[in-house]
Amino acid sequence: MAIQTDITKLLGIKYPIIQGGLQGLGREPLVSAVSEAGCLGLITAGTYPSKKEMIDDIELVRKKTNKPFGVNLSIGIRKPMDEYVEGVIESGVNIVFTSGNSPAKFMDPLKKAGVKVVHVVPSVRFARKAEELGCDAVVIVGYECGGHPGADEVTSMVKIPQVVESVNIPVIAAGGFNDGRGLIAALSLGAQGIQMGTRFVMSQESPLPEKIKETLTNANITDTLVIKRSINKPNRVYKNKAALKVLELEDQNAKIEELLPIIGGEAYKVLIDEGDINAGVLSIGQVIGRINQYPSVQEIIDGIIIEAESVIKKMNQFWQPVGH
Repeated sequence: MAIQTDITKLLGIKYPIIQGGLQGLGREPLVSAVSEAGCLGLITAGTYPSKKEMIDDIELVRKKTNKPFGVNLSIGIRKPMDEYVEGVIESGVNIVFTSGNSPAKFMDPLKKAGVKVVHVVPSVRFARKAEELGCDAVVIVGYECGGHPGADEVTSMVKIPQVVESVNIPVIAAGGFNDGRGLIAALSLGAQGIQMGTRFVMSQESPLPEKIKETLTNANITDTLVIKRSINKPNRVYKNKAALKVLELEDQNAKIEELLPIIGGEAYKVLIDEGDINAGVLSIGQVIGRINQYPSVQEIIDGIIIEAESVIKKMNQFWQPVGH
């Protein structure tokens, strides 16, 4: 069974499920698996030292699947994205998801190249701005999400219908989604699809070291916390020693220079390359507490679709003709 929404039509995918942009993890093995399963995989541009390495990985994805995939550009978070935008255009990728700062400076070249642009936003105000800029769709992230949920601390249940009612372009829901029930809930709130990060982090194809995945299977929904509020970049991460140290430093009014050795790229590289879960901070959503295994991407998607069909059948039983 395929699920047809405005997002599946826009992106040319079978199911309205998108892999989130995952720093250091959104690479070929995971991206290929997500797209081949009928969803949309996203190469995370900031993972690569330069556009050349990104383009090389894009070509690897094309060798593994002939289905749609895209590139995630995190603007103004880690490094300038100018050369990666050039790489997207040069490689002929026609779907881009942007996050972080405004994609305004990149809209003209991307649109001229025929690229569909979807922007990740934390609130109605930014969703409307994205629509004004010419974005084809938006992703609204709730407070539950791993990574950057925005500063307003409002959950997906409230944000999704609010954004749906405020823009005319399709809306994708993110934050707290990992199964078929969540997919149906998002669609019922008016979203045209879901974006999942944590669920795909916890998959066989995810490059996250297996010993970290094993640890995360025992996590509770309370085993995340929000750091970096002091620098106005709230970030939901796994509650490990590094994250707790960041909170301690923030309570002491530490400057960004004191935080960087813990929150910076080198510490994160040790975490994902060496499997040291306490080496740096790892963006993970609250839904980690509902994930206790890491099957293949295909098994994850199959499970979501089967459960979604089951939910619809059960809901249909609720509606009974009224007697006269």
